[in-house]
Amino acid sequence: MDKISKIFRNAFPAALLALLLVSQPVLSLEKKAVSVGVVNVVFLMENAPQSELASNRLKEKFLPQEKKLAEELEIISSLEAELKERIAAKTISPDEKRQKERELRARKRSRTRSLQDFREELRFARDAALDDVQKEVFSAIDDVRKQQKIDIVIQDFISASKRVDITPLVLEYLKNKLLTEQAKTENARSSDADSPSENEN
Repeated sequence: MDKISKIFRNAFPAALLALLLVSQPVLSLEKKAVSVGVVNVVFLMENAPQSELASNRLKEKFLPQEKKLAEELEIISSLEAELKERIAAKTISPDEKRQKERELRARKRSRTRSLQDFREELRFARDAALDDVQKEVFSAIDDVRKQQKIDIVIQDFISASKRVDITPLVLEYLKNKLLTEQAKTENARSSDADSPSENEN
C-alpha cells in the first residue's frame, strides 16, 4: 500500500503541471476576443470606381470595331434591298443576279467571322478586366482589415449589423486609391510635358 501511495504522490505533481501547461493557451485565447468583419464583394465589384474605369476602357477599345460591324450590316441590308428591287423590276440579268448573290453571301460570311472574332476578343478582355478589378477589391479588403485590426473577414453572410460591415470602408478605400493613382499619373504627364526635349537641347 505504501508503494502505491508513493507512486501517486510522485505522479500527481507531474500530472498537475502538464494540465496547467495544456490549459494555458486555451485560457489566453479566451481572454483575447477574435474580431470579425463582413463584406459584400458583389456590391463592391459593381460599385467600385475601378469597375467603371475598366468598363469605359473596354468601350473605348472595342467601340470602333462595333461601329464597323454595324456599318457592314447596314451595307449588306442595303445591297439585299437593292437586289430584291431589281429582281422585282426585272432589271437584272440571271448572270448578274447570281454574281450579286455570291457577293452578298461572301460579305455575310466575312461579317459573321468578324463578329465571332469580335465577341471572343471582347469576352477575353472583359474576363481579364474583371479579374483585375477582383484582385483590386480583395487587396483593398485585406488592407482595410489590417487598418481596422480585424482578425477575420467573411464574404458570404445572411445578415449583419452595420457595426461589423466594412463594405463602405472598402469602397471609400478603393475610391481614394484610384484618385491617388490618377493624381500620380497626371503629375507624371505634367512633368514629362514641362521637361525640355532632347532636340531642344
